[in-house]
Amino acid sequence: MMINKILRSIQINFNGVCFYAMMVTVALFASLFVILFPLSAQSQEQGIVNHIADMPISLKIDNISVGDSPTGLIAVKGTVHNNSTENMVNVKVIVNLFDSNDELIIETMRFVTPASSIFKPGYERDFDFFVTAKDVDHYNITAYGNKAQ
Repeated sequence: MMINKILRSIQINFNGVCFYAMMVTVALFASLFVILFPLSAQSQEQGIVNHIADMPISLKIDNISVGDSPTGLIAVKGTVHNNSTENMVNVKVIVNLFDSNDELIIETMRFVTPASSIFKPGYERDFDFFVTAKDVDHYNITAYGNKAQ
């Protein structure tokens, strides 16, 4: 009702159309639209957002040796190389040992670098540890590190 009173008080006929009333109405609706529907983007994300810096980087391994030891344990040996262009931290090897039926016997992980140490491009580090397992037929060994911040 108040809008109608305002519009009636400023009416001027222009070729049979209330030009000013129409302009005021458009301005009011435009203002109302901006208030109800702001232009800022709003997102509704679900899940975890991984940053590239947080994702592990796969590293090269060579000189791998997996076999029985005199103690009856499985000896796992090799060398991890930082073949990336990034400084790395938290470098680890993940070892999966399988039987002849391709069933996983054991999965284990060992850190190759000391805590808080930087594993620079071109660096290499040997690993050598024992795992309790029997009837190992084959294995899968991977090495990963995180980009240093």
